[in-house]
Amino acid sequence: MQPPLALTTIDAACELVGDHCISAIRVRVAGVVTPNQESWKHIQQVAQAIHQQTGLQVVVTLGSSPQPTLVYVPGVGFGELGADRNIAPIGWVEERWIHIGVGLTYLNQLGSTRLLLLGAVLAVCLGYLAVAFSALVSSQRREFVILSVLGWRPWQPIRLFLIQALILAIGGGLVGLGLALLTARFLEATPLWLVVIWTIPVMLAFAFISILYPLWQIWHIRPAELLRAGSTVSSGQARLLGSRIGGLLMPIGTLVIRNLGRSRTRALIAALSLFLSALLLMVMLNGVLALHQALQGTLLGDYVLLQTAVPQIAGCVIAIVLTFLSVADLLLLQVRERQKEIGLLQAVGWRPWAIQRLFVQEGLILALSGAIPGVLVAQWIVYMQHATQDIFPTPLVALGAVSLLVLVAACAAIPALRALSRLQVADILRAE
Repeated sequence: MQPPLALTTIDAACELVGDHCISAIRVRVAGVVTPNQESWKHIQQVAQAIHQQTGLQVVVTLGSSPQPTLVYVPGVGFGELGADRNIAPIGWVEERWIHIGVGLTYLNQLGSTRLLLLGAVLAVCLGYLAVAFSALVSSQRREFVILSVLGWRPWQPIRLFLIQALILAIGGGLVGLGLALLTARFLEATPLWLVVIWTIPVMLAFAFISILYPLWQIWHIRPAELLRAGSTVSSGQARLLGSRIGGLLMPIGTLVIRNLGRSRTRALIAALSLFLSALLLMVMLNGVLALHQALQGTLLGDYVLLQTAVPQIAGCVIAIVLTFLSVADLLLLQVRERQKEIGLLQAVGWRPWAIQRLFVQEGLILALSGAIPGVLVAQWIVYMQHATQDIFPTPLVALGAVSLLVLVAACAAIPALRALSRLQVADILRAE
């Protein structure tokens, strides 16, 4: 890898060092642009042909990278190798050797992880949109009931909500697209205009999928039940689930399970967001550490880690933030929909800290029910990809991912706790 000290011709080189003046010939194969399996097979065929016709030793350097390597240079005694004097050892010297096929290692470990990252982030976004639109429906339920009492048909509130969701989706999508283009311009990256054109339709499709459950909620609004005070468990299935699981827990645990069962669809969406976040976090950490282990010390490896680790970490951060917002929205909805129950519990002697602990436990149970399966599935995916790393034990990485998501769920309970602290028992019991 050292640069040439002089540029000369073959004839001049033969005059300088004799007939054996060529030590290596570099051959570039046409049609090879990226280090992938197809290019590797094509170059292997060319290398085999060169070896068969010339008998020369051929080394394929596709996807290779310089790697700083320490080499020990010993001394030479008098008479050894023709030395006319003793030469002291130089010691350890750093040289740039070649790591063969490092680009293929990078591609094999990163290809599926990239698709998993994109899919998990989009799924978490979809879950957050569903919870957010469900919260919007919850805040407007009484308005829809009043409109129904005044003579609106069931499809008219749905049309009204569709218009609201469409305005929010288009406005948010255009703002996000504008920020993405500004970021690309700041980074001097060329945007893929085909992706830019398809962003708005895909975003609208995501918005439509995420409002299916809120539309189902609007369609099943019963004005008589909503105008009547009190809150009830939606179905016998939730009571049965709470009795089976809660029977294994303390009484407070039974109440937590029953409360989550009341809004089990939203709870499942939030748990799914936690599941995908845990899966994403676990796979990303193992992938980055394994990639660092495979490529450490190479110039290509340092460049690859810089270019790929940052987007992966950004995707995980976005997923965790959206998961935090999903859990926070869910717990806030629980506070809003159970105000009368909360007021009744305080009236019969429950301390405010006991009710707050109830909501914190709901967030923690959601976190554990989503994070633990996500970590287990991530370990299976990592095992199937053979992307394990020896820098940190996999169970330690899994424990860190679960602990982080439990902390996120605990922090997501803070808005609900603040809303609880502002509730006045007298006003709640006097309402309606």
